[in-house]
This record gives sequence, structure tokens and C-alpha cells, in this order.
Amino acid sequence: MTTEGKLTAEEIDEAHRVLSKVVTHTPLAYDDYLSKKYRANVYLKREDMQRVRSFKIRGAYYNIIKAEKEKFNNGVVAASAGNHAQGVADTCHNLKLQATIFMPVTTPNQKVEAVKRFGSQYVTVILVGDTFDEAQSAAFEYTEKHNMFFVAPFDDWRTMAGQGKARQGKARQGKARWRLR
Repeated sequence: MTTEGKLTAEEIDEAHRVLSKVVTHTPLAYDDYLSKKYRANVYLKREDMQRVRSFKIRGAYYNIIKAEKEKFNNGVVAASAGNHAQGVADTCHNLKLQATIFMPVTTPNQKVEAVKRFGSQYVTVILVGDTFDEAQSAAFEYTEKHNMFFVAPFDDWRTMAGQGKARQGKARQGKARWRLR
């Protein structure tokens, strides 16, 4: 379920500006093991320091905040095996939006409980299917039936823009310097 158009560096920069007020600016941490193994300086982005313990809050929040308000008059729907669900739940709780989140029945209870905790009274979790694809299929059907807004976990330009990394410095040789996380 992708949105139309192409993802641009400007959209990622805009997402970064919007998200800077919402998410934690997390540090890079040098990883000695990986640096030695690959004979390079390897730094890991500490997105585990976000309140939902994942970078997925970025894409979920940006996708929802940039959607036309009337699209989620009936609430939002998501499908996830964990991290995206937590991002959607936290966002919906903070924006006071109702959400229905579909998760595979095989999702660890710890993830399901985290989604319920982050979403509080704004989130309903429905466990269905053994795989993400089965849960997502059920979520698509539910979205259509109830005329709700689907928050895609990865294949939507707004989600991608939110999960992107803003440019650092000036563009080199006419190309923007950014990357998806």
C-alpha cells in the first residue's frame, strides 16, 4: 500500500524537522566487535533509546501526522509483529486517535503487552494468523470494511520519509546525502 510519487531528500528533511519535536535524538555508539570484524569504524544508532525502543516510531508518527485528518475520522489500522505496532500505539495515544492493530498470534506476549501499554485505551489489538502477511491481509480487510486509515509499516512514502535520516551538510556532486535507517 504505497502512496504515489517518489521519496525525495526534501521530504526526508521535512520529516526530520517534524519528528525533531517528538522523538529522542539518539547517539551513535562505537561497536568494537563489529569494527574489528569488518576492519572499519562501525557505529550503531541507539534507537533502542526511543520510548518505544525502536526507530519505527518515526515512520508511524510521520505517516499519521501527515495524513489528511478526515482519513482517520474512523480511526487507524496497522499490521505488525511488534515494533511498528508500538510506534502506532504510542502515536495514537498521544494524538488521542483510536487504533486497531493486527498482530500474528505468534507474536511474543511481551510485544503484545507493550502495544497495549503504549496505546492504553486508544488501541485494540487483534491477534490473527500465524504470519505477518496473514495479519496484514486481515488488517486490509478491516480497513476497507470500516473506512479507516491504514498505517503501513514500511511500504508507504510517508513511513519511509519518517524513518529516513536527514541530510548532513551540503549535497555532494549534486546528490543529497541521506539514507534510510
